Amino acid sequence: MIPTFTSILSTTKDLGDLFDSFKYKLLNNPSEASAKFAQVLEELSLILEFVEKETIRYLRIIFLPDKSNFIECRSALLSLESGYVTIKGYEARGHCHKIMNIYEKYLDRWFNKILDPLEAQNVRSVFDRMDFSDLDMIQGIKQITEWLKEESEAILLMVDSDQFTIT
Repeated sequence: MIPTFTSILSTTKDLGDLFDSFKYKLLNNPSEASAKFAQVLEELSLILEFVEKETIRYLRIIFLPDKSNFIECRSALLSLESGYVTIKGYEARGHCHKIMNIYEKYLDRWFNKILDPLEAQNVRSVFDRMDFSDLDMIQGIKQITEWLKEESEAILLMVDSDQFTIT
């Protein structure tokens, strides 16, 4: 089973959709909170960038045109197999509590000042979901790293026994 990040992706998408609906209001009212909002978006991107980068490292071996030289891919597979990627994943995960602290300290007042009450409540709802999604992130990272580890182990066994072929 290939793991998914449905909850995390859904929350991030909802925040993006909300931002698109009223970004002109936010952009026309810059403040210290603007920079903090950018920091929140950066935190959210960490986990998605991690998943993309490590999955691409894994998939490169499948699309490698010359199967005679596995040095670079073997290194990636060994890294994935070793569990090192799990450590990197936990380092990369968005820090939901940090995000919520930024929201409480800087963004809540800014959104309530600039947005209409329904928009501000919708943003609050998305941030509340993020506050509780830390466990989802941890579970998602665990799933993706375990999957990458298992797949990498299987490919390494085939490579080492000279049985790796793509048909």
